[in-house]
Amino acid sequence: MKKILITIAIVGGFASAAMAAGYGAAGCGLGSLVFQNNNETQILAATTNGTFGSQTFGMTFGTSNCNNKGLVKLSMARESFIEANYKDLSRDVASGKGEYVNSLAKLYGYTPETSWQFTQLLQKNHTVIFAANDAKTAVTAINSLVSSI
Repeated sequence: MKKILITIAIVGGFASAAMAAGYGAAGCGLGSLVFQNNNETQILAATTNGTFGSQTFGMTFGTSNCNNKGLVKLSMARESFIEANYKDLSRDVASGKGEYVNSLAKLYGYTPETSWQFTQLLQKNHTVIFAANDAKTAVTAINSLVSSI
């Protein structure tokens, strides 16, 4: 009996956290869009998510009521930004300030209050990031620097 009560308490905790995120205990995905957020329909929502694989897709790309900052979507946005603004970004990083480096900091999740840390990191590594004069190399270098923090 104790095991059952503990299990119910744990599941209840997960369910309340999920509901705070805007979907039920079944999580985000197609099921969260089709079925209402109540205890009776969460089994159907979970089955729908599992059957169509929409939950995995949604978390990756930020669709189907999942996080709007999908990993692939965000990575592509960063890469596109660096490629489109390569020369201006290089100039801003070299000077340690500017709208391009601030915008890139935002794409990497830095707030206006903490973007100076990102800018300083890039400025210290300017020659490594921009030495090859290639946007793809810059993307790889920046991602490597940010992940090493």
